[in-house]
Amino acid sequence: MRIRQVRPEFFSDPIISKLKPDVRLTYIGLWCVADDAGWLVWDVPNVGALLYPYESVRVREVRIARAGVDLAEAGRIVIHPCDCALIPRLEDHQRIGGNKSFTIRDKHKVHTRMDKSAVTLGNGKVGNGRVIAPAGASDEEREATIAAFRRQGLPVDAA
Repeated sequence: MRIRQVRPEFFSDPIISKLKPDVRLTYIGLWCVADDAGWLVWDVPNVGALLYPYESVRVREVRIARAGVDLAEAGRIVIHPCDCALIPRLEDHQRIGGNKSFTIRDKHKVHTRMDKSAVTLGNGKVGNGRVIAPAGASDEEREATIAAFRRQGLPVDAA
């Protein structure tokens, strides 16, 4: 896990303010699990054990799974069919210093090139190997998500 900072803007973000407190805490925890590009392996049991080690297995797995759904609907996490996930705005809020780690991002790039699987954003449509930004997202959120995918070298269909 990595050390991350919570910037003051987090608390005044209108999208974050609509999320339940435990979902907000899980979101911050996911920053620590993600590599420096914002990628992580979406393995609910493993993520639950990392973030909530003192809760029962059942409770923590339900918490992570529900938070994943809420965060995906809010456009704050993108869960791919290959069990990789992206926190699209992580790079916008973190200054990455020291030794950078892009292990999950690089692993994701390799296996998506091989299987050409479609990827989706939250409640967006699944394209033929392309990412389509969610229809319900604000223009600012949509542009941030598209920019994050372009920085990662992923194909984007902004239509």
